[in-house]
Amino acid sequence: MTMTRTLVILLLLLGVAGCAADPYGPNAAGICPLIRVAEMPLTIQRDVMFVDGTINNQPVRLLVDSGAERTLLTEDAVKRLQLPRDYQHATRTIGIGGPSTGFDALLPHGLVLGGTDLPVDRVTVGPFSIAQAGGGAGADGLLGADILLAFDVDLNLPAHRLTMYRARRECPTAEPPWSAQYLAISGITSHRDRLLLPFVLDGVNGMAILDTGAQLSSISGTMAAKLGVSDNGPSEDVMITAHGAAPQEVRVRLHRFNELRVGPAVVNGPLMPVVPMSLEMGDALIGGDFLRGRRVWLSFSTHRVLVTPLPGASAIAMTRTQR
Repeated sequence: MTMTRTLVILLLLLGVAGCAADPYGPNAAGICPLIRVAEMPLTIQRDVMFVDGTINNQPVRLLVDSGAERTLLTEDAVKRLQLPRDYQHATRTIGIGGPSTGFDALLPHGLVLGGTDLPVDRVTVGPFSIAQAGGGAGADGLLGADILLAFDVDLNLPAHRLTMYRARRECPTAEPPWSAQYLAISGITSHRDRLLLPFVLDGVNGMAILDTGAQLSSISGTMAAKLGVSDNGPSEDVMITAHGAAPQEVRVRLHRFNELRVGPAVVNGPLMPVVPMSLEMGDALIGGDFLRGRRVWLSFSTHRVLVTPLPGASAIAMTRTQR
């Protein structure tokens, strides 16, 4: 008999439809200076990342969510911030747990992160709450790919810092500001502003959304079927409750696989939920459990993802670097 228990996890992947000079030094060619735009503390709770900023001169906490196409505020946050609504434009959001629709909120004074004013004039509004993993007051919204893609992003999880640099589109192989070794993930594409990473799970190939808003890396039902994991899974599988960017929670199966490879990085014995995903979401989500303890470089404009290896972890191949 399949054992059942309840474990709430965050799987904050969001899709949308409808209306919707501090140089660190140039590279060897001298044409790609690294210009910091904003830097801020990164709060990490059970593999989910949050940053603090201001809207209308009032504090907001946002969950860093590369799996969300649009930056979003909850209904409660919009009311607290007294933001005007645009009743001419509604956005339909699609996440784990189903779709929802809401009228956009206008930001007359933009969004401030790391002391930097970002020219954001509107955000999506979601009719649901975003609980903070591990307790706490929760988040006012999601910092999505529509803002992140404008920058090269340094997620320094060990140091609890997030830094955004001016995107260097003309320099697809420019180095990050690190002296550490890193693993480069190749074959990256994008879909609807989100990065898709190739992966291999127990010998089966797939493409996964890099989803910093997901507490656990997860796979779709279609991918699970390819791996022989059905609704009548092994007796050691458990059922958990997944909560995503939607009002409803869903019950999903948690299954342990043998090996997950994301580029050159290898994870042995990953425990992954099987969650309902639309075809446009890909085969899986690569979440916070994979990123835990790493430093991560995200360049949406050049389709580049670099991660530092974990101490003692397996890797297929190591990319230099010693600056």
